[in-house]
Amino acid sequence: MSETQPIQPQKGHTGYVALLGRPNTGKSTFLNTILGCHLAAVSSKPQTTRKSMLGIYNDTDSQIIFLDAPGVHPYHIALDEAMSESVNKVMSDADIVVCLVDPTRVPGQEDAMVAELAAACAKPVILVLNKTDLSTQQQRQASLDFYHQKLPLADSYLMTASDASSAQGLLDRLKALLPIELYLYDREEVAVAYERDIAAELIRETLLEKLHDEIPHCIAVTVDSWKNMSENDILVRATLILEREAHKGIVIGRGGAMIKAIRRASQAKISELCQGANIILELSIKIIPNWRKHKQFLKDLRLWE
Repeated sequence: MSETQPIQPQKGHTGYVALLGRPNTGKSTFLNTILGCHLAAVSSKPQTTRKSMLGIYNDTDSQIIFLDAPGVHPYHIALDEAMSESVNKVMSDADIVVCLVDPTRVPGQEDAMVAELAAACAKPVILVLNKTDLSTQQQRQASLDFYHQKLPLADSYLMTASDASSAQGLLDRLKALLPIELYLYDREEVAVAYERDIAAELIRETLLEKLHDEIPHCIAVTVDSWKNMSENDILVRATLILEREAHKGIVIGRGGAMIKAIRRASQAKISELCQGANIILELSIKIIPNWRKHKQFLKDLRLWE
């Protein structure tokens, strides 16, 4: 009887790629698009991403592990400082840095911070000009000129983050730069995050969509329990943490209309995440004054590493 041959580990182009940029350049949209699932929270409002998210792109000969960092911006309170530390950790872990640039906005202080971080990391850097469907050639050239002051040797690509086909050139370049090594994660694994962590991000994304500009950034979301009630029913209990009592009425809305809309929209997103499962979402509200300024609380929320 012949001995069974051991299964050989798979190899391919693999490594970690940091997605770096000022707020709202399209990092999370790009990650969701290439992964083909709604993993990271997306909105048009700044500071949508508060902590790094790891997403795994697999194809026939590669496994690219993307680290989606919070948007780079000056920090004034503890939450900003925690986000800055998350950016620094992502930069430390990455093999390659992709700077996503929004050419529709005039380069400013935050772009300068991004360029300086990338220039100081001593790793390969690629500039990706997003929103090519909305920007002009003049705007794109102005952004390139600005970043090339700090990154004169960086390759550059044009892309629309919501269009997977436009990212193919970038993906090919990343594969060429990454070494051939053993794959680090299961080939079927898309994201290294607990379902409840992703659910919390999706609820917060809904808050950003539904509420006034200033309020969502004063809200944290925790998913306190996740229970499979049956083969297709999942009970999720989450808490919305507010800084001010005055915000409670806005979140609830007249006759509870707003909190019901938030719950319905969040349930739909979590259901999609869970492949169509019936989500029973219970939301509660807790007031913690100035929670964004308390480092220990941010650590408890895993927003401070």
